[in-house]
Amino acid sequence: MSQKALFLKEVVDKVGEKIGDEATARKVEAFAKHGPLFLFFEILQLRKEIERLKTSQTESE
Repeated sequence: MSQKALFLKEVVDKVGEKIGDEATARKVEAFAKHGPLFLFFEILQLRKEIERLKTSQTESE
């Protein structure tokens, strides 16, 4: 079994139930293909999500 396949299996086992096996497989595939660039865009998306959550929390208080 290749390292990529082992990595995919490990990640799916850990987070597959939370976000779905197919979505996890797509993320792992993108990471294997693009590496650091993929991580950069994931960080940008997480920052946007954090800001959105902060805004909604502030508005609800």
